[in-house]
Order: sequence, then C-alpha cells, then structure tokens
Amino acid sequence: MKKNITILLILLFSVGLSFSQIPIEEYRTEVENLKSANELEAYWNKLYHIDQEVLVNTTDLRIADSISISNMIKTALMFDIHRLNEYKPNGYSGLLTVLNLSHNYIGQCQIAYWPIIEKCAEIGGAIDSFGGKYPAYQLESVSLTFYNYSLINQELKYSELLNKLSKIKRDHIVDELLKSYQNQNKLRKLNEVAVLNSWYLQSFKNQKDKGEFSFVKMSDNNLYIKKYKRIEKLELIETKEESKIYRIENEPFGWTYIYGNNGSLSLVDHEKNELIKYTLAK
Repeated sequence: MKKNITILLILLFSVGLSFSQIPIEEYRTEVENLKSANELEAYWNKLYHIDQEVLVNTTDLRIADSISISNMIKTALMFDIHRLNEYKPNGYSGLLTVLNLSHNYIGQCQIAYWPIIEKCAEIGGAIDSFGGKYPAYQLESVSLTFYNYSLINQELKYSELLNKLSKIKRDHIVDELLKSYQNQNKLRKLNEVAVLNSWYLQSFKNQKDKGEFSFVKMSDNNLYIKKYKRIEKLELIETKEESKIYRIENEPFGWTYIYGNNGSLSLVDHEKNELIKYTLAK
C-alpha cells in the first residue's frame, strides 16, 4: 500500500497537480509548447495514461476530483489552442475526451465540459462507438451523476435532453471547470448538521440499487442531496400543503424532487411525469 501511494504521488507531481489550486497557466504553456504531430500524440497518450493508471485506481475523492478536473482542463486547452474542432491530428481518437466525462462525478464539471463532447461529436472517432452510439453513453453519464437515473432504452428522450444541454449558457470552459473545482473545495469544508430522510438508491424505476441517499442539512444552513459521499445543493422551488418541490442546483434537464411531509420522495421530469418513486430506508 505504501509503495502504491508513493507511486501515485510521483505521478501526480509529474503532471504538476496541486490540491490547493490547479496551475492553469502552467498547463496552458505546456499545451502551447506542443508543436509537432508526434508531440500532440504523446500528450494525448500521457493524459490517457493518467486517466487509466492513476485516476481509475484512486479511491480518495479529493485526489480523484483534482486529477479528473485537471485532465478535463488540459483536454479543453488542447481543443482551444490546437483548434481540434477543425481537424483531427495524429494521436486523437476521441476516447480520452469521452472518458474525461464518464470518469468525472461532479455535475457542474460535466456541464462545463459538455461543449467538448459536442465538438467530439462533430469530429467523430471513438465517440461514435464507445459505450454505444452517441449520445447514449454521454447522456447516461450526466443523468447518473446528477440524478442517479438511468436513460438506458430511453432513446426518445435523447433529442430533447441534448437540446437542453446545448442551450446552457457557459463562460470559457477552462474558467467554468476551475470554478467547479473551487466549489468542491468549499463543499468539503461544510459539516453535516442533520439528516432529514434517507431512501434506497434507485436508477431504474422498478429496481433498487445497493446503498442509500439522503437529504441533509449542512453547516451553511442549506439543504443538500447526499449520495456516494458527495453533496449537491438543493433549491426550494415550491411549497405545497403536503409537499415541497426541490431541484438540484444547476441541474440540466429541468427535473425536480417532490418531497412529501410524510417522508415520501419522487423524481419527476419537467412535465411532472414520475420517473422514480423512492422507498424510505429504515
């Protein structure tokens, strides 16, 4: 175990990663200095190695998020500086860009990164086949991250959901990713004050998953949804006589939670169609 940790720290040091901040300008210079097709290919391979050998083997959420967001930022810089939406250079397959999305579990990051996915769809490559025909795998990643809801065999929803994602206003991708990283650091400083209720995880309508998720009150006096050791802020949309309606902050699809005074909870779409009715955990 000690040897593995040492190797991990060496690899992180080699990619210039800091847990207190992400060195954007250092990354920018690094990408700008790539001049030849061979250098571009080697850089893609390096980022792929970080994803496959470091990120997927990291269990510490703080470290994993830092690695994931750094890889996303470097990929975005590659597209920006080397105009990858205009041509396909040696070494580019699109696989890493897809993995960047699916190996990140922060909704705000996925939203910020989505324009890269759209550019990949224009260029082609691995995005056309990896995980199924585009956009199945990519939409599944976003839906599971935000709502823990699976879109498998729901192709009729794809066009509408893609349209919603494309209409989200964003600043510069790198800036948005950095904001996401900083927001995660702020969330980690909060303390849990109270658990309102917990329910069994469920990504399919008629099939319970292992584990639970909760509505929790944190030390900033706001309500959050907590699942897989992460929290996302909830916004109160409407208060009714027997329930309250919440949405996850910055969620993309317009879906909301109906939280009953009796502890019941349902996830509904923008037309109020019930997607999941959850079971209270006892």
